[in-house]
Amino acid sequence: MTYNQFMRYVLTFEAIALNFGTGLLCLAAPASFVAQFAAETLPPVPLELIRWYGVLLWVLTFFVLRILPSGDNRLLSPAVEALLFGDLVHLVAIYLYYQARPEWNFSFGIMLFFTLTLAILRSIWVYRYYRHTL
Repeated sequence: MTYNQFMRYVLTFEAIALNFGTGLLCLAAPASFVAQFAAETLPPVPLELIRWYGVLLWVLTFFVLRILPSGDNRLLSPAVEALLFGDLVHLVAIYLYYQARPEWNFSFGIMLFFTLTLAILRSIWVYRYYRHTL
């Protein structure tokens, strides 16, 4: 299996298991999503904003799943670059969250693990794409 094929499996897993699944949780049960990270309950308006996050995750899911079947890395490269940019911004958000709530729990650890892992894998893919070594 080539690295390119491996990344396509990773992107498919991310789109379906992580983004679609988390998006569904955010849309259907935003309080449950928040409860994974903090015991405090949120008022209705912030919970509704969590639903908006779910919408964005579904847009990402749709976007990636539409591009992957083409097999064309020229279409995939801007998507991987955008997702990598999102990973880097997400790492900043994770840092800011930790500053506000310096506690580790399972959900926080998993979120950090997946964000770092995906950022590394995407960085390698982008590097290899531009070096023409995929």
